[in-house]
Amino acid sequence: MSLPLIPDRTCGGCVECCRVIPLDLPDLAKPTGELCAYCVPDAGCAVHAIRPQTCRTWFCLWRAVELSDDWRPDRSGIVIRPDGVEHGEITLFVVRRTPFLSSEEVFDTVAAWIDSGIAVALSVPGPVGTYPARAVVTDYLRPAVEAGDAERFNRLVARSLDKLAEHDWQADGIEARYRVT
Repeated sequence: MSLPLIPDRTCGGCVECCRVIPLDLPDLAKPTGELCAYCVPDAGCAVHAIRPQTCRTWFCLWRAVELSDDWRPDRSGIVIRPDGVEHGEITLFVVRRTPFLSSEEVFDTVAAWIDSGIAVALSVPGPVGTYPARAVVTDYLRPAVEAGDAERFNRLVARSLDKLAEHDWQADGIEARYRVT
């Protein structure tokens, strides 16, 4: 599913997708969690004009949903994954814990999603070359959301992320291959 992007909202120096997305294409393959060899940190893709179609069409939801600039993945530590949106599900892929994760803005936004019937999942990266761990946490977070209890919500999110970090990581089996020309 392709969502329209917010006009004039660009990735800027954010390159989180260049790290978190696994690629296994004929001319470009990189394990999950490995920064793409074509990525220039804080700048973007060195082969931008000829990058693969997957890289041209994959955008985190910060590019498509009205959220503040604080949600930009390189600032928030959260990549809001687009997969699942067509089924009413949003995944917060927490690549690193930042103070923003326990902010009132995160609580208010996630609470609004849950109140509107959107399922919310949390996900964390594993070691390079492994698939991330992921769990739908809507029902787990709902009591704190319904009570308006941001402190409890933050404890539940932290507990969920801790539990996900104990995951039995599965190798993605992708061997790095860089031949984009």
